[in-house]
Parts: sequence; C-alpha cells; structure tokens
Amino acid sequence: MARPRIYSDSAPATNAERQRAQRARDKARWVEVSRETHEAHTARLEALQTAIHEAARRGDTTAKSCNAASIETMLEKLAAHFESVL
Repeated sequence: MARPRIYSDSAPATNAERQRAQRARDKARWVEVSRETHEAHTARLEALQTAIHEAARRGDTTAKSCNAASIETMLEKLAAHFESVL
C-alpha cells in the first residue's frame, strides 16, 4: 500500500514547499532544548540513579523497590511508589 500524498494533485509541490512542510512537521514533533540544559538534566538524573543504587545497597526499602537498570524505569517506579502513598 502506497503512503498517502501530503500535497494536492492540482499543483506539484516545489522543493521549497516540501521543505517548509517537513520543517513544520518537525517543529510540531520536537522540542528545542539547549545542550547545556539537556546535559544538566542528564547529570541530575544520573546522580539520582546513583543515589538510589547506593541507598538500595545499604538496605533502604523505598530505594530497593525503585531500583532499576534504566533511569526511565527507575522514574516510573518512583512515581508509582509515591502515587500509591497518596
């Protein structure tokens, strides 16, 4: 099955029109963040994961229940843990 056409059949799209349309789709899909901000957030997440691993190693029950190999899974477990406390 062929993919649906994005542009009308009445007038073929120029390269500039296709490029503008692609940029508009990209802008709707992606968020721009400065590299400095991204790196700072990543460092904070890694520090949190390290602290949770260390607390779990020392026997903290909350840390043990939230411990995970990936930061994403760890955050999901942390959120679920604290949502269950509410």
